[in-house]
Amino acid sequence: MRALYLIPGLVCLFLGGVFLLLYRHMCVRQEASDRSLTAQAWAKLVDTGSKIEYNYDNRRETVYFGIYEFDAADGQHISSASDFGYLSPKNVPGTRGDMVKVRYNPKNPTEFALSEEEAVSKTIWPKFKKTGILLTVIGVLLTVAAIVVLLGFFDSILEGLMNQA
Repeated sequence: MRALYLIPGLVCLFLGGVFLLLYRHMCVRQEASDRSLTAQAWAKLVDTGSKIEYNYDNRRETVYFGIYEFDAADGQHISSASDFGYLSPKNVPGTRGDMVKVRYNPKNPTEFALSEEEAVSKTIWPKFKKTGILLTVIGVLLTVAAIVVLLGFFDSILEGLMNQA
């Protein structure tokens, strides 16, 4: 029965590790993006596309994304879809015909990111780090407390105090 106290600690440690690994993965991905997306341009939202994806509850949902056009520095005209998905077409950055700022890879201009979407990503991922650290600390505390209880340290301390009295 005392071993049940160990389970919440181990679960928190596991979840904290998952959050920290996701955060690290996204940091590496962001660094790679920062290295490759070195050119800037103004892009026009020309259309909104959609696709069916499955959310974390394994339910189908429609995800909307913008299709943007811009001219690369080498004169190439690019028409490509954003990787960022939204649950409503109203949330796609830009109104049809409006200009939005993009950063793109000069070697592969179809690889691009909207500045607005990058800013959103940069505010979300630090929360994963904080959550991961918090869960890890809670997990360590719960696990240590469970081990102390399991090994009977409290019983021996209480016994020693009772014998002194």
